[in-house]
Amino acid sequence: MTDLIRDYFERRAPDWDSRMPAHLDETLRQLVAAFAAELDAARAILEIGTGTGALIPRLSEHAPTARLVSLDLAHAMLCQAQQRCPGARLVQGDVHALPFSAAARPFDLVVCHNSFPHFADKRRALAEIGRILRPGGQALILHNNSRERVNAIHSQAGGPIAEDFLPPGAEMRVLLIETGYHAVWVEDTADRYLARGVRA
Repeated sequence: MTDLIRDYFERRAPDWDSRMPAHLDETLRQLVAAFAAELDAARAILEIGTGTGALIPRLSEHAPTARLVSLDLAHAMLCQAQQRCPGARLVQGDVHALPFSAAARPFDLVVCHNSFPHFADKRRALAEIGRILRPGGQALILHNNSRERVNAIHSQAGGPIAEDFLPPGAEMRVLLIETGYHAVWVEDTADRYLARGVRA
């Protein structure tokens, strides 16, 4: 399934940004601003599912001294991100097998923006994120649309992402707790979908 998802985004990368709303940058600015404290405190941040890199400038605004690494499954998406942010640290990889050492635990913040529904095995992905988080590190799952809107977009798109859905907030809470996170917080509203967990 991961190969099908990768192929889907490889094909759509060249015109991906043309599909986005004109006000997306301001929306992302407001979304990230809500987590300014977490970003300001971070020394090393991993962004999973960067796509064309739209979130990189907004993360850098709030964490200018942090080491920011942006990862995506699709090489073509990373090529677009490189054009947008020439100095960005970009890595091609799969959230289910992150290419980072567990012993080093290199990150104290992991951000998944608009990518969580595409994780084929969500439980494994959360466990893998926890593997590379420092103790006390945080995982943030951010969506600037509601769960209903996100799920409808994917259902209408069809193909390999037709059933890439966000789980209800209560289910997300259980997933985070069962994969080793505490201080779990989920906001599943008509405007947006956010979740946070702290690695024990």
